[in-house]
Amino acid sequence: MSNENNQGVNYKKLANFALSNFVVIAFIVIFIASCFLSPAFLTKGNLMSVLIQNSIYAICAVGMLIIIITGGIDLATGSFVCITVCLTAGFIQSGRGIASVVIVLLMALGLGACSGMMVAFLNIAPFIATLAMTTILKGAAYMYQTGQSRRIDGTFLPNWVKGYSFGIPNPVIVMIIVYLVFLFVLNRTKFGRGIYAIGGNMETAHLAGIPVKLYLVISYALGGLCFAIGGVLLCGRLGMGTATVGDGYEMDAIASVVIGGASMSGGTGSVTKTIIGAMLMGVLYNIMNLMGIASYPQMIVKGIVIILAVLLYKRK
Repeated sequence: MSNENNQGVNYKKLANFALSNFVVIAFIVIFIASCFLSPAFLTKGNLMSVLIQNSIYAICAVGMLIIIITGGIDLATGSFVCITVCLTAGFIQSGRGIASVVIVLLMALGLGACSGMMVAFLNIAPFIATLAMTTILKGAAYMYQTGQSRRIDGTFLPNWVKGYSFGIPNPVIVMIIVYLVFLFVLNRTKFGRGIYAIGGNMETAHLAGIPVKLYLVISYALGGLCFAIGGVLLCGRLGMGTATVGDGYEMDAIASVVIGGASMSGGTGSVTKTIIGAMLMGVLYNIMNLMGIASYPQMIVKGIVIILAVLLYKRK
């Protein structure tokens, strides 16, 4: 009888482990399946392409994670990427050099803080505040571009983004740095513990002495910074500035966070699993492209994966 009970406990632990690590298991399964579905998948060129392209999505997803942990959301991700691409190219064209990147990142930090202040001090719902920011930034990007693309081929940014350091693509190195920084911030700092507490119960966090409003502003500012880093890398990959980019980035970022196990109500989330979630979606898109599956069926598959992830995590 005791053996049966032990077996039951073991099965339960195994099931809980599988549910808790759904994104890791799903990534491994999809990766292995992709190796058999297309001979082109496992080539060095294809794998590097997947890593480089999805490093941008992963960085944006980390920014979204910081905000979702607080119980918020940022629908302006794509617009942050868009305005960053436009401004970076424009500033480089005007001869500002490396300062172009610094200026754009600082601007994004400030714009993210503006979203946070609307949420924290004006009590505007995150959905509405960031929806308004989406419209503002997209309109500003189109006004700045004035209908023309700003080419920066041959300048330092495209050359660096398309280059390698220590045999690793530079965008991937940036993703790793962002990952390590926010892994430390969320797990080893007072601020990290604070935003988890805010997402768990904002009133309790306030009573515990956590500066809720300040932490909310910082969270949205850091989100804007991550989105802008993704935008700078995208500008380098494109070799130009254009206001037609960025659409859908917020959905991919949210999908990566949700598939990584974070709760949309806040209080939970992992940087590691969010990065894996972004890469999972990247591998999934890549193998479907290699198999010749059209874009609309791909959208359906992405939706099914998100629903499946949410349902499985709810059963933990």
